[in-house]
Amino acid sequence: MSGRQDRPCLSLILAIETATPHGSVALVSEGKVLSEISLPCGRQASATVLSAVSDLLRETGRGPGDITRVAVSAGPGSFTGLRVGMAAAKGFCFGWGVPIVPVPTLHALAMRFPVEGVSICPVLDARKQELYAALFRREGGEWKRLSPDAAISPEALPGTLPEGRVFFCGDGAIPFGPLFRDRLGDRATFAPEGEGLPSASTVGLFAARLARQGAAADIRSLVPAYLRRSEAENGTRWRK
Repeated sequence: MSGRQDRPCLSLILAIETATPHGSVALVSEGKVLSEISLPCGRQASATVLSAVSDLLRETGRGPGDITRVAVSAGPGSFTGLRVGMAAAKGFCFGWGVPIVPVPTLHALAMRFPVEGVSICPVLDARKQELYAALFRREGGEWKRLSPDAAISPEALPGTLPEGRVFFCGDGAIPFGPLFRDRLGDRATFAPEGEGLPSASTVGLFAARLARQGAAADIRSLVPAYLRRSEAENGTRWRK
């Protein structure tokens, strides 16, 4: 395959999403998704990611020399999945000599649903009777973060939400959807089943925006955002 020197100097981002059991990898260039491959459900392993990336490059006719950045879903999410994705992304960056762009998982998930004037609440299953959640809102084509990422119990979440409609997405919205409907009534709306999960393509598109704003991360010191104190050093809790 041709190397970077044989192609126009365009941004080509390899994106990796392994924050949930439904992982994926994608190639994004100049605001367009060239291709995306889903990983086998529940098989978040380095070999699986490496194989999928190899298939992705072959499918698009690209090579390692064409990649200009690697984007990775940086959490919160599955501890094992985040470690696997981060390790793979770092390996590619060191091997190919390109920068890494960490992307907040919940923010990227919210961006899959460009609904204006509605609070977007991505919720991921954090196990131990908790959810990872945050609030976002899209106004005038721009996304605004309304709260930090946090771990919170499903029962406590409805009481922290603002007035008005709330759009839920993420794998936590499926088992706890009845609870949210009971507490919020018609204010609670949901992504179609099977469509409300994080995706590598959105991670790549978000990374492109971050890169244009000059976002950069130190590859050696970068770690996933685990949130839980019991599992990692940074322990963040939801607060009103």
